Amino acid sequence: MPNIETSKYKIVFSEQQEKTADNMASFSNGKEFIDWFFANKNKLENTELFFESKINSISSSDIKNMYEFLKFYLKIKKVCNEGMDNYNNNLLNEEKNEEIKKAISEFVRMNDNGKFLRATLVALGYQSMGKSDDGYLNLALALELFQTSILIHDDIIDNAVLRRGKETIPVSYNNYFKTASDTIQFLAKRQKLSDSMAICIGDLGFYLANELIVQGYKDNKNLGKVLSYYHQTAIKTCKGEMIDIILPFKEEFFETDPQLEEKILEVYKLKSAWYSVIGPFCLGLTLNEIAESKIQKIERILLNVGVAFQIKDDILGIYGDSSLLGKSTNSDIEEYKQTILYSFAMKTQYKEQLLKYYGKPNLTAQNIFEVKNIFEKSGAKKYAEETMERLFKQSIEAIEQTSEFNEKTKTILKGFILYLQNRSK
Repeated sequence: MPNIETSKYKIVFSEQQEKTADNMASFSNGKEFIDWFFANKNKLENTELFFESKINSISSSDIKNMYEFLKFYLKIKKVCNEGMDNYNNNLLNEEKNEEIKKAISEFVRMNDNGKFLRATLVALGYQSMGKSDDGYLNLALALELFQTSILIHDDIIDNAVLRRGKETIPVSYNNYFKTASDTIQFLAKRQKLSDSMAICIGDLGFYLANELIVQGYKDNKNLGKVLSYYHQTAIKTCKGEMIDIILPFKEEFFETDPQLEEKILEVYKLKSAWYSVIGPFCLGLTLNEIAESKIQKIERILLNVGVAFQIKDDILGIYGDSSLLGKSTNSDIEEYKQTILYSFAMKTQYKEQLLKYYGKPNLTAQNIFEVKNIFEKSGAKKYAEETMERLFKQSIEAIEQTSEFNEKTKTILKGFILYLQNRSK
């Protein structure tokens, strides 16, 4: 084999970007590094990076951990992308019925070009016990199918128009059956059909995910445990969604619940922590026949990561860039979404001012600005950020102290947490 020359690159963190040489880059925070990494990912394959930090806000070891996660993530994402492309193409090619083919094409459209973060955690859980093969792939893809399906249902619940930067399935069907007719009866039936098709397509995705697991591991003696853990993850997610739906209704039309924040955190644990972090990683472990007692210890370690992940999502949902998020940053406000930003602000003198806008339709840009301002003035944004930072810090400390992971897994997991902390989408 030919020798591949390894180039060397120096990464420096300082208060201000320093003048850089051709083999050096300078950043002032983790977000800038993430943006630079993805912009230059193709050039870094045979590059050894050296890290130096001149500021206290981020250490060189933190950035090295994040870099190791990003490398692992891109490697797994490439495998999963290829696997999902093949799966999607087979889905489309198998169906002859015109209406079903249209429905499957809608599912494939929403399923295409995912971020594969959950799939990466499945792979990490699977490979954390010393394996290096891609035996995780069917399980990782199944979890991505489940995610697509639950988001399709979520879009009906939220009346969302955008998901992953694309029009949602109800919006797509409404446009597909657009005619010159604008009678009330036609518009109502078209909307019902569009929502009904989205429900059916989401349901189809759940069973496609199950079938992918069964077909991928039918000869694996651990299939029963894998399916059971997958189903328990899905059940917890559904329970979290139920609370998430009920809370805004009760908050808008009944008295404010004195335990509102605790119930919001319960949603974060059931829905976000299990669905986005614990479930994926521990599914990979379960495929490896890891003892249940060990998995339970790891569940406890990862719980705070999932809660902090959702708090970050809620902050981005108000203050993020909609072009990066792939959805409107007005939606959480207009849908009366219950977050710890909201629950904190409701206990302050700004309660009545917030209720002038929160949960109201057709808000102007100025109205949205007022809500953002209220969250800042009331201390809600600061409280959410401090809670998130504390949970992320506790998670990293727990990972460093545990004997459940080898050093490579610890490095990648810590890098994953730092990535979540610094992400902008």
